[in-house]
Amino acid sequence: MGLPAVKHEYAPLSSRPHLRVVGPDTKAPVRKNTPVRQAGHATAYQAFVFFATVVAVVAVLGVGRIWLSVQAAEASIDCGKLQTEIKAARYEGDMLQIQASALSSPSRVQAMAQGQLGMAPATSVSYMKITSDGDQKVAVVDTPPQASTRPAMVDSLVRVAAAEARMLLVGDVGLASSR
Repeated sequence: MGLPAVKHEYAPLSSRPHLRVVGPDTKAPVRKNTPVRQAGHATAYQAFVFFATVVAVVAVLGVGRIWLSVQAAEASIDCGKLQTEIKAARYEGDMLQIQASALSSPSRVQAMAQGQLGMAPATSVSYMKITSDGDQKVAVVDTPPQASTRPAMVDSLVRVAAAEARMLLVGDVGLASSR
Protein backbone atom coordinates (compact mmCIF):
# COMPACT_ATOMS: atom_id res chain seq x y z
CA MET A 1 0.00 0.00 0.00
CA GLY A 2 1.37 3.23 -0.98
CA LEU A 3 0.67 6.78 -0.24
CA PRO A 4 -1.01 8.98 -2.80
CA ALA A 5 1.28 11.09 -4.82
CA VAL A 6 1.25 14.74 -3.96
CA LYS A 7 2.65 17.30 -6.25
CA HIS A 8 4.42 20.06 -4.43
CA GLU A 9 4.63 23.29 -6.34
CA TYR A 10 6.28 26.25 -4.85
CA ALA A 11 4.76 29.60 -5.68
CA PRO A 12 7.14 32.47 -6.00
CA LEU A 13 6.95 34.89 -3.09
CA SER A 14 5.28 38.15 -3.80
CA SER A 15 7.69 40.87 -4.37
CA ARG A 16 8.03 43.70 -1.98
CA PRO A 17 5.93 46.76 -2.78
CA HIS A 18 7.73 49.59 -4.37
CA LEU A 19 8.90 52.04 -1.76
CA ARG A 20 9.96 55.53 -2.44
CA VAL A 21 11.89 57.95 -0.30
CA VAL A 22 9.98 61.03 0.68
CA GLY A 23 11.82 64.18 1.56
CA PRO A 24 11.03 66.42 4.49
CA ASP A 25 9.33 69.00 2.29
CA THR A 26 6.73 66.72 0.78
CA LYS A 27 3.32 66.12 2.30
CA ALA A 28 1.60 62.80 2.72
CA PRO A 29 -1.21 62.15 0.27
CA VAL A 30 -4.67 62.99 1.62
CA ARG A 31 -7.33 60.34 1.41
CA LYS A 32 -10.61 61.53 0.10
CA ASN A 33 -13.87 60.63 1.85
CA THR A 34 -15.87 58.64 -0.54
CA PRO A 35 -19.65 58.20 -0.14
CA VAL A 36 -19.12 54.61 0.97
CA ARG A 37 -16.68 55.70 3.65
CA GLN A 38 -19.04 58.47 4.84
CA ALA A 39 -21.92 55.97 5.12
CA GLY A 40 -19.67 53.67 7.19
CA HIS A 41 -18.80 56.55 9.54
CA ALA A 42 -22.49 57.48 9.94
CA THR A 43 -23.41 53.86 10.72
CA ALA A 44 -20.59 53.58 13.27
CA TYR A 45 -21.67 56.86 14.89
CA GLN A 46 -25.29 55.68 15.14
CA ALA A 47 -24.16 52.38 16.67
CA PHE A 48 -22.02 54.27 19.19
CA VAL A 49 -24.90 56.58 20.14
CA PHE A 50 -27.23 53.60 20.55
CA PHE A 51 -24.69 51.72 22.68
CA ALA A 52 -24.00 54.81 24.83
CA THR A 53 -27.76 55.31 25.35
CA VAL A 54 -28.24 51.68 26.40
CA VAL A 55 -25.29 51.90 28.80
CA ALA A 56 -26.67 55.14 30.30
CA VAL A 57 -30.15 53.62 30.78
CA VAL A 58 -28.70 50.50 32.42
CA ALA A 59 -26.52 52.68 34.69
CA VAL A 60 -29.53 54.79 35.76
CA LEU A 61 -31.57 51.65 36.46
CA GLY A 62 -28.69 50.19 38.48
CA VAL A 63 -28.32 53.35 40.55
CA GLY A 64 -32.09 53.38 41.12
CA ARG A 65 -32.04 49.77 42.28
CA ILE A 66 -29.20 50.47 44.71
CA TRP A 67 -31.01 53.55 46.04
CA LEU A 68 -34.18 51.52 46.63
CA SER A 69 -32.17 48.81 48.40
CA VAL A 70 -30.61 51.41 50.69
CA GLN A 71 -34.03 52.89 51.46
CA ALA A 72 -35.40 49.42 52.27
CA ALA A 73 -32.46 48.71 54.60
CA GLU A 74 -32.96 52.03 56.41
CA ALA A 75 -36.68 51.32 56.80
CA SER A 76 -35.88 47.87 58.19
CA ILE A 77 -33.49 49.37 60.74
CA ASP A 78 -36.08 51.98 61.76
CA CYS A 79 -38.71 49.24 62.08
CA GLY A 80 -36.42 47.25 64.38
CA LYS A 81 -35.84 50.32 66.56
CA LEU A 82 -39.58 51.01 66.74
CA GLN A 83 -40.30 47.39 67.69
CA THR A 84 -37.74 47.64 70.50
CA GLU A 85 -39.30 50.88 71.73
CA ILE A 86 -42.81 49.36 71.57
CA LYS A 87 -41.66 46.33 73.56
CA ALA A 88 -40.03 48.59 76.18
CA ALA A 89 -43.17 50.75 76.41
CA ARG A 90 -45.40 47.68 76.82
CA TYR A 91 -43.10 46.34 79.53
CA GLU A 92 -43.19 49.69 81.32
CA GLY A 93 -47.00 49.80 81.02
CA ASP A 94 -47.28 46.29 82.45
CA MET A 95 -45.00 47.24 85.34
CA LEU A 96 -47.12 50.33 86.03
CA GLN A 97 -50.28 48.19 85.99
CA ILE A 98 -48.73 45.80 88.47
CA GLN A 99 -47.65 48.69 90.67
CA ALA A 100 -51.11 50.30 90.51
CA SER A 101 -52.76 46.98 91.30
CA ALA A 102 -50.47 46.40 94.26
CA LEU A 103 -51.01 49.94 95.58
CA SER A 104 -54.80 49.79 95.23
CA SER A 105 -55.35 46.38 96.77
CA PRO A 106 -58.16 46.52 99.34
CA SER A 107 -56.07 44.93 102.08
CA ARG A 108 -53.35 47.58 101.65
CA VAL A 109 -55.87 50.43 101.62
CA GLN A 110 -57.55 49.03 104.73
CA ALA A 111 -54.21 48.63 106.51
CA MET A 112 -53.21 52.21 105.66
CA ALA A 113 -56.62 53.55 106.75
CA GLN A 114 -56.39 51.79 110.09
CA GLY A 115 -52.67 52.37 110.73
CA GLN A 116 -51.94 55.86 109.43
CA LEU A 117 -55.37 57.51 109.52
CA GLY A 118 -56.79 55.75 112.59
CA MET A 119 -59.96 54.68 110.80
CA ALA A 120 -62.07 51.71 111.85
CA PRO A 121 -64.70 49.65 109.99
CA ALA A 122 -68.15 51.22 109.99
CA THR A 123 -70.66 49.82 112.45
CA SER A 124 -73.66 51.15 110.58
CA VAL A 125 -74.34 52.71 107.19
CA SER A 126 -76.38 55.84 106.60
CA TYR A 127 -77.26 57.32 103.22
CA MET A 128 -77.94 61.00 102.84
CA LYS A 129 -79.99 62.40 100.00
CA ILE A 130 -79.93 66.15 99.52
CA THR A 131 -82.74 67.78 97.56
CA SER A 132 -83.45 71.43 97.01
CA ASP A 133 -86.95 72.90 97.25
CA GLY A 134 -86.69 76.49 96.03
CA ASP A 135 -84.40 78.29 98.52
CA GLN A 136 -84.05 75.51 101.06
CA LYS A 137 -81.98 72.37 100.91
CA VAL A 138 -83.51 69.39 102.61
CA ALA A 139 -81.38 66.49 103.82
CA VAL A 140 -83.05 63.14 104.20
CA VAL A 141 -81.15 60.50 106.15
CA ASP A 142 -81.94 56.92 105.37
CA THR A 143 -80.52 54.16 107.53
CA PRO A 144 -80.98 50.70 106.01
CA PRO A 145 -81.38 47.74 108.30
CA GLN A 146 -78.29 45.65 109.06
CA ALA A 147 -78.07 43.17 106.23
CA SER A 148 -74.80 41.59 107.27
CA THR A 149 -75.45 38.24 108.87
CA ARG A 150 -72.08 36.79 108.00
CA PRO A 151 -69.62 36.43 110.81
CA ALA A 152 -66.44 38.49 110.80
CA MET A 153 -64.35 35.40 110.02
CA VAL A 154 -66.15 34.82 106.69
CA ASP A 155 -65.69 38.49 105.75
CA SER A 156 -61.99 38.19 106.51
CA LEU A 157 -61.68 35.02 104.39
CA VAL A 158 -63.49 36.67 101.47
CA ARG A 159 -61.13 39.66 101.62
CA VAL A 160 -58.05 37.42 101.73
CA ALA A 161 -59.32 35.34 98.80
CA ALA A 162 -59.98 38.51 96.77
CA ALA A 163 -56.49 39.82 97.54
CA GLU A 164 -54.94 36.48 96.53
CA ALA A 165 -56.93 36.43 93.28
CA ARG A 166 -55.75 39.95 92.51
CA MET A 167 -52.12 38.98 93.18
CA LEU A 168 -52.44 35.93 90.91
CA LEU A 169 -53.86 38.15 88.18
CA VAL A 170 -50.99 40.61 88.62
CA GLY A 171 -48.54 37.72 88.50
CA ASP A 172 -49.99 36.57 85.17
CA VAL A 173 -49.69 40.09 83.75
CA GLY A 174 -46.09 40.23 84.97
CA LEU A 175 -45.31 36.94 83.26
CA ALA A 176 -47.00 38.06 80.04
CA SER A 177 -44.90 41.25 79.85
CA SER A 178 -41.61 39.35 79.97
CA ARG A 179 -42.38 37.43 76.74
